Formats: sequence, C-alpha cells, structure tokens
Amino acid sequence: MGAVTLLEHHGFDITEAGFQPWKVWEFILRHPEVEIWIEESALKAMAACSIGQIAIGLNGINGWGQQGRSDRLHPFLKRLAKGRQGVTVRFDRAGSKTSQSQIQAQKLARAMERHGAQGSGWWTWLHDMPGKTDDVIAAVARRELSAEQKQLLWWRVSTACTRSTYRRLQRSWPGVSINREFSADDVLQAALAHRVLVLKGATGTAKSKAMVAGLALLEAHTNQKHVVLGAYHRSSLVHKGAAEYGVADISALPGTPEREGLHEGPALRDGLFCCGESAYKGTGEKSLWHWYQELREHPRPTVLILDEISQVLANWVMGGTDMLRPIRGKALDALEGLVQLECVRVWAADALVGDLELEWLQQLTGVAPYLLSSIYTRSRELFLGLPNQRNERTLLLQLGDVSAAGDRFWLGHGTVAGLDRLLGALPAAAKGTELKITGEEKCRENPRVERFLADAEAEGPQYLRVGFSPAVSCGISMAKTPVALSAVVQDYCWQAEDVVQALNRCRNSARRILLAPKVVPDALGITKETDARRASKAFQEHMLEGSHLDYTVLLQARHPASRAAVAKLEARRNFEAFQNDWCLRGLLEEEGYILRAVEELEQEGAQTVLPEGGQRREVLRTPEALQQFRLEALQRLVEGTSTLEDVQHEARRRIQGGTHVDLAECDVSETWKVAQELHLDALIRAGMVHGSSPEMEAVWAVLTSLDKAGARRVARAMGGRADRIPGPMDALDVRRVWPLVKALGFQVVKAGETKREGNRWRIEPMDLRPPGDAPSSI
Repeated sequence: MGAVTLLEHHGFDITEAGFQPWKVWEFILRHPEVEIWIEESALKAMAACSIGQIAIGLNGINGWGQQGRSDRLHPFLKRLAKGRQGVTVRFDRAGSKTSQSQIQAQKLARAMERHGAQGSGWWTWLHDMPGKTDDVIAAVARRELSAEQKQLLWWRVSTACTRSTYRRLQRSWPGVSINREFSADDVLQAALAHRVLVLKGATGTAKSKAMVAGLALLEAHTNQKHVVLGAYHRSSLVHKGAAEYGVADISALPGTPEREGLHEGPALRDGLFCCGESAYKGTGEKSLWHWYQELREHPRPTVLILDEISQVLANWVMGGTDMLRPIRGKALDALEGLVQLECVRVWAADALVGDLELEWLQQLTGVAPYLLSSIYTRSRELFLGLPNQRNERTLLLQLGDVSAAGDRFWLGHGTVAGLDRLLGALPAAAKGTELKITGEEKCRENPRVERFLADAEAEGPQYLRVGFSPAVSCGISMAKTPVALSAVVQDYCWQAEDVVQALNRCRNSARRILLAPKVVPDALGITKETDARRASKAFQEHMLEGSHLDYTVLLQARHPASRAAVAKLEARRNFEAFQNDWCLRGLLEEEGYILRAVEELEQEGAQTVLPEGGQRREVLRTPEALQQFRLEALQRLVEGTSTLEDVQHEARRRIQGGTHVDLAECDVSETWKVAQELHLDALIRAGMVHGSSPEMEAVWAVLTSLDKAGARRVARAMGGRADRIPGPMDALDVRRVWPLVKALGFQVVKAGETKREGNRWRIEPMDLRPPGDAPSSI
C-alpha cells in the first residue's frame, strides 16, 4: 500500500479490501503528472518506493525492449511515457568498462522521450558512494551518506545534455597560448627559460619551421653550436627532419649522402635523426644510443627533437615494426636517458599531444614541461559520414568527377583491398599518373614510391591519383601543389589520430571527405580496457600467464614513467577506438575543420559522363532521380507489368558508363524480395483495405515475427529505420505499414469508414513525374 499513500495527493483513493496493483498503474497511466522512476530490478523499485518515489522495476538493464526486439520499447512503457511530466531512468553504476549500464539508461530515457515523456533523464550512481539504488537507500538509513550525497537520490541527467568535445589535453600546464602561427622568437624565449618545451598547434601552424629557426636564434644568442638529435616514429619521416637541421639520417640507405649527414642548403651540425628501428646499430655505427652514452660522459649543448611526440612515444614504447623489438631496450635506454640529461633541451611538437605525453616528460625530467599552445587554425570544410554504401557511392562519384576533369585526388583507405576496390571502380588512369603506396612488399620496392616518400613535394605533382594506406599516411606531405579532392575511408585498424594526419597530407586541397565508423574494433589494443588502472592490471595478468614474458622483462628495466605510459597509451587507444566517432570529431575540430554531412554532396545536380561508344549524354546524378527510377520499377513489379528480369536489364542499360556502385543503387531486387516476403504486393493489389482486412493482418503477422536481424534487413531494403518496424508485442497499427507501402511507390488515401470495418484506405500508385517532365534518366 506504499504506492497508495504516495498517490493520495494526486487524488487516488482506494480501500484496502479493493486494492489491486493494476488499479494503481491504471491510475498512473491516466495521470501523466505523476513522476516515475525506472529501476533495473523490482528490489530497487521497492527501495525507491520506500523513500517516496513511484518506481517500476525492469528485468535487467535490457528488459525495456520486446522479446527478440530489444530496439522496440515495451508497450506498457510506451503507455507510461505518453505525456508523462517526469521520467528518470536510474541504473546501477557500471561495474566494468564494458558495462552497458549507463548507455542503456541513456537509450531508455531517450526512447521514453520519443514516445511522449517530457523532461526525461537518466542517472547512474557515482564512484564515491554505493553503486545500487537499494544500497544507497540502505546507506541513507544507516546515516552513512552526506547531505549532498542524499540529494543525488533526486537527481537526473537530462537527455538534452550532450557530451563535451573530446580533448586529449585536460590538465592545466604552465605556458602561454597564442592565436597565430608559431615564430622562431616564441621558441627562443621559451627555450631560454625552460629546458622542456612542447609546441601544440593544429597542422599548418609552422611548428617545425619555428623550431628550426628557433634553434638558429638560440645558437646565435648563446654563441654555442648544438648537437641536434631527433626521434621519429617512422623511417619515412626522418629524411625531412634530418635535412632541415643538417644532421645525419641513419634511417637512410647505407652509403647515401643523407646517411653521412650531407645535405644541400642547411649548415651541417653534429647529430642525427632516426626512427625507433634505427636507434641502435650493432655494426658500431654511431646511433642515438651511442650519442646518449657520449653525452652522459661528456655533456655538450644538445637539443632533442620529438616531432609528433604522441606517436613517437606510442611506437617506441609498445609499437613499431618487428625490426624494433630486438633493440627496443637500447632504443628506450637512449630515449629515456637523453630526456633526463641536464645538458639536453627537449623540444616536442604535436597537434594531438595530450596529458599522457606531458606527464611522461614531467616524470622523466622532474619539471613540468612548458606548453606553448596555438589556438590558431585555418578553417577548412570536411564532409563527414559513415562508411556505408550510399556514402561510398557519393565518394566514388566525387572521385569520378575529379578524374573526368583531369584534376588530382589523394585517396586513403584502411585496407589495401578497399583501396584497390575504390581505385578499380574508376576509369583507368593514364600511364604514369597513378601511384599506390601501401605496406605491401611490391610497393615498398617500387622506385617511384621511394622517390615519392623521400620528397612528396617534388614528386607529387606528376601524379593525378595517389592512393595510400595507414602504413605510410604520416610519412608524406604536399603543400605547394593544389589537389582537387583529399578523401579517407577509415577501416580496419586505422586509429583516429592517424586518420586526422592522413587528411592533412594534402595541405592545399579544395575538398576533403572522410568516411569513418562509430567504432573501430580492429584498432583495439591487447587488453581492450579503456581505463589505465584496469589496463595495467590486465597487462600483469597476461604477463603472468607467460604470453608477454619478454615484454615483462623489458618493462622491469624501464623508468616508471615509461611503465605508466604503457597502460595509459593502451587505455587511450582503446577508448578512442570504442568512441571513434566522438573522439574523431573532437580531434578534427581542434584541427580547425568545419564538419558537414556527406549527404550534402548529393545535391550537386547534373554531371556529364562519357559512356562506352563515345557519345555524350547528360546524366542526372541526384538521389531524387535514382529514387524515381527505383519507384517506377517497383510500381511495375507490383502491378505485374514488368518482370524482375526486365527491371534488372533496364537498370544495367541506364547505368552504362557507371560503376558497380551505380548498379547497386538502381537495383531493386532485394527490395522486391522483401516486399514479397512481407506480402506487401498482395496488400497493394487489394486496392481497398482496412485495419482487419486479411491482407493487412498477413503483413502484420510477418512484421511482428521478425527478430532484430530481420528487422534490420527490412529496414535496409525498404529504406527505413529498424526500430520503427513493429515488434511481437505491438498491437496492429496501420500507420506502421504505410511507410513500407510508400517505399514501393504507392500512396494511401483515406476512403471513408464503415461501422463493421472502421476506417478504409485506398492504395494507388504515386504520380512520380511532375507535369510536363520527361522520363527520368539516371
């Protein structure tokens, strides 16, 4: 009777003898002003009721959906949501990073809001108090909670709240912020007062140029020539840095001038640049490790350059190629040791540097790095979308238009197969105008690829098409030569930070397109944990089992800063992979990108192509024209005036000169198959229908028998959303059927009502062509 007491002030009155639980809920359904809490179990709901909250208990956090259709809200919850003034979904605190508790609470709160609840919200318990509603209320009874914690029993997070923008840098660090490009004087003034300097700014803020010129000013100011050492994460990056500072590139081929430190232009200095794989040479050649040993015994003024430090740290500590593994210990000895030496100034730069890298530097040096940050960005538009069939088709059309105009494009793809598929869908390129750069051996041994990687600025202009994979995306850059389109399809293990780098390879690009998924599971690390503490524990468990015995020995010899960095890097990598869409958007916004939807590119109107045979024809390549063709074909199939073979032949004829993607867009075979399985063809042919007509009931029976996968298939084929397909507990509602009828090119017109049948509707073909228009051409 606790609920009865709570509802008295709402006007609910019932005797104990006449009490039935359903009467309480019928009253609540009739009175939307009654605020409701939704808990994940009956026990928690009863606990909530004991403190004055009307609550309903689910059978677990997934218990709000229908059987077999977790994407469809339970009918009772739909009724409960209608016009409700307040709904709070309150689930347990997540017990692990893989817990769906908070996500499901948010989903249910939004679902309740979609079905009419006003002011819906969600809540999961905080870490400094019990994690379950019944435990919290018990703690209140025992007077174990503060007054502030007790107030949380009445809190909720509004569904209107959105997540803040993702940033790797959260802590406050000593330094200054500027709103312009970096200058040599910025570097000089900071370097005179601080040994450890970090430049953070978007691509194109002249970080590298400022450090090169800043070193020259520093040498003039101190009247001392400095040794310059540089650590990179990929060998393809070493040449440029070594040439700028006039030092040896020991990642270059043996016997080359670059390996000896001979460069045209810059004054020569002592020192070298290397990647992790060349940080130690067993041949006796002077390497980064040898320089560390020498400077430890005989200190000299030295500058250590850590360009793109976030990737240097990740690769040297726990990444790299197979060539790094045998020398990782000595490579890290050199890196850690040089950072700690008092005679070494550490200059790091990165657009995506975060607290992780700065904490590593601080723990090694004992001083907080000086952060010189530029908020200056060059605004650039980026068309962003999911890597689905529709958006890939849009990308192919854009690539095709660039090719037809004789302009340049650069295309990156997360897999070699995907890159081959996209390039292969385009007309063949003229000989010598296409270059594909991947991690495949045949590409690495290609002289043209070697020359391109060594100097993309000089070699790039000769190619109209450049395709590349993640293996080399950070090692190439072209700024002077304009490019019509720079596009990236994130796939496989391509991480968010590498995708941002890939987009920036063409500095002078007229248009950029990115197709990126919400989650990148193949980019996950070893532990799959997104919390550094849990990642560290998982590493220890793996190591104790012997799977990482060699790595365990290596870590034991490492500085605590690097040991901590391993877990932090693992956790950040996993977090960004799980939250790819959110994290990627945050990183892109930091780079100055203005994000727009790929779908906007579909509105660009007519284009001209040359089909086989050489005759020109105008092709209207808009979604409207494609949809018109599809609906016309489906209408003929329903009416029986065409066969499926006829429709398929017509599609092939009309897309002549296009690609397989064009054909897939026009093909209605799957839509027609699904329509027949749902008996929609029989429903339409009936002409006049009502809610209880046999044809309508047949369609409803099939729809409500679908599982979640089946609903997704119907949604894909009919162009709708899976969660709009009725579930097994939904009562027959003709309004859920009409969108499927419309997807076949037919409209529904109300045709009166009868006492026996109720409302009646007439189904007739839609007029797909405006008066006076010619037949569609796609």
